[in-house]
Amino acid sequence: MLKLGMYLLRDESLSDEERLRIMKSTGFDFVCLGMPPYADGDLAATVSLCGRLGIPVENVHLSGTKTTLIWNEGDEGDAIADRYCREIEYVSSLGVKTGIAHVTWGKSAPAPINETALCRYERIAECAEKNGFVLALENSVYPEYLYAVMERVRGSRGIGYCFDSGHRNAFSPDEDYLGKFGGILAATHLQDNNGKNDLHVFPFDGCAPWDEIAAGLAACPFANEKICAEVSSDSFRKMPGLTADEVRASIDCMAAAHDPHLVRVYDGGFSIYENLNYAQRIERLYVAMARISDMIEAKAK
Repeated sequence: MLKLGMYLLRDESLSDEERLRIMKSTGFDFVCLGMPPYADGDLAATVSLCGRLGIPVENVHLSGTKTTLIWNEGDEGDAIADRYCREIEYVSSLGVKTGIAHVTWGKSAPAPINETALCRYERIAECAEKNGFVLALENSVYPEYLYAVMERVRGSRGIGYCFDSGHRNAFSPDEDYLGKFGGILAATHLQDNNGKNDLHVFPFDGCAPWDEIAAGLAACPFANEKICAEVSSDSFRKMPGLTADEVRASIDCMAAAHDPHLVRVYDGGFSIYENLNYAQRIERLYVAMARISDMIEAKAK
């Protein structure tokens, strides 16, 4: 079996150590973390705790808020590039040598692709190389921005690719990201959704084409060694403005949507996994990731 990892899920009733021990005892081989405020507590302390528990930290998701401003001219764009360089240096100093970043954040349209922003990404790539770090750029809402950056920094040892299955399923299902960037794959965010919203539910609980995804991953050297899930800690998935009937129709394609033990529909969204405690959630996620591992290994033969 491949090595399996996950981003550490929040649970206010459990300490970091308790959650990490559950993750490890379930069978996960490594953990991924996020920069505060996207992760609980102090990153340095959490990395140290993982070391004490014998759990490798594979990567850290760098800050995402306002990332789209990097495409703006002037100081606000420079500030985002400066932030990425500071975070690369900080995460690298903790002994973690891979980070994840978006080239756009959310659905708000960025400024047009421009030379100033592409030069900023060259500077970020140089910072990563200098620190022996790989910044894996993730597919999100606007593929053309990812393509422009990847073309500009092509060949940089400081840049890799992070495949997000949920983002592809919701925003760009026809894009062959793994075909384009599989040779520099450095991370995976395996998650699922309804093909419309970025829901971050567990693999096989949505409608993502996992047979196709596994085939793509099987062709990537990195994914023949390890894969990682990136799912949400939240039980409630918001769908603002939708009635319960509209929510139900929107998620009807999801495999989990017809299991009343897993999903409850309300005006404005739905809850999922609410009836599962933390250990049960981690076990369900592990089973899904092990299934993907088996699929990749079968297709790689």
